Amino acid sequence: MPAISLRLREKTTALANSPSPLIDRVYTTLTSPGEYRALSPALRHDVAESIAFSVNLWFKSLLSGELPTAADLSGFEQLVHRSVHQFVPLELVLRALRQSSRELWRAYIELGEPDGELVGELLFDVSPCLFDYFDIMARSIARCYQDEQHRQPRWRNSLRQLLSNILFYSPHDAKSFRKTAEALGLDSAAPRIALALEVAMAAVDSRARDDTLGHISLAASRHLKVSPDDLVRAWHRERLIIWVPCTRGESITRSDRLMADRAIKLAHALPQVRRIGVGLMNEDARGWALSAEEALKALDFKSRGHDGKRVYLYSSIVMAESARQTDTASRYLTSLLQQISSEPELVSTLEVYLEQNQRRRQTALVLGIHPNTLNYRIERIESLLGASLDDVGWISKLDIAFKLRRSMLADC
Repeated sequence: MPAISLRLREKTTALANSPSPLIDRVYTTLTSPGEYRALSPALRHDVAESIAFSVNLWFKSLLSGELPTAADLSGFEQLVHRSVHQFVPLELVLRALRQSSRELWRAYIELGEPDGELVGELLFDVSPCLFDYFDIMARSIARCYQDEQHRQPRWRNSLRQLLSNILFYSPHDAKSFRKTAEALGLDSAAPRIALALEVAMAAVDSRARDDTLGHISLAASRHLKVSPDDLVRAWHRERLIIWVPCTRGESITRSDRLMADRAIKLAHALPQVRRIGVGLMNEDARGWALSAEEALKALDFKSRGHDGKRVYLYSSIVMAESARQTDTASRYLTSLLQQISSEPELVSTLEVYLEQNQRRRQTALVLGIHPNTLNYRIERIESLLGASLDDVGWISKLDIAFKLRRSMLADC
């Protein structure tokens, strides 16, 4: 680095003491292209930080007369590492550096315009060093970026494990959740739905299992119509949990229907996936954790016999699950079935009758009984309950009562 004149030192010191206008000018120029406008707020903050770092380090180097050392560049390397993990292309990182050098040189030209002697010093002494400085920075960034790319898969796996630990064991830790999600390039504020996949998994070691789950997740991304990098997966309670991003502003009912359709296609496409549970859309760490718990409950829910289904929605049992949380409602619904439990054939008849959508002929065929026998049993049920099975209100209550009963059996 050159020994600069007292006049240039004074002007450089003034810039170094108040770098914000220069940094803002670089940032404004840089963020006008589409690539930078599309970055998340966290990434745009990193861009601003990298500009400030390179500009301030230049001032330090020029005033000290020494090029940056490895220690000087270590802080910048952390920003480069984050760029790799957040999928910011190297070209965008280097463009930020080039723009910093260009605007820095323009700032010096503006300082030197009224002073011919200062212009000569800037042109012949400072400009070659400015080019050398940013060349060193560019080579350091490229090397650091490429080195981190080689370490990325292992690093990302560690982050995924950390994220799943937060979701399952510390969902209240919003700060760690947000920080870890953003390090993975994920929008922590976006709503997601959790799927719980029951996978046919032979007795294999953990590495082979991870490879299998990775292949399933990749296939799932195609059928769920999302980028593989936008999926979050974890192995929990012997199930593969996948969190799928949803469209902002979409209603919870619409997201439930769309995910149900896609989950059915996924189940048909992947024979090794035995069944899929689908939670409800939710946000933030607690919401993601709750959706995963709902998906597991839907998967664990034991329907009567083998219904041939492979996709189970939490929305189909949400009323029963809600009733379970209220002691009075739970006891009332349980008591309805207790009133006819002394005659087991009435319980089985009522359950099939509800499953067949109150179609008497079809119910008699399923039960293998005469229609008159069915009519007698229904009259007996109505008498014991004081109910009318033509009343929508009673049908709804009894349907929830059976779902609550099956849900309780599933916990046993």
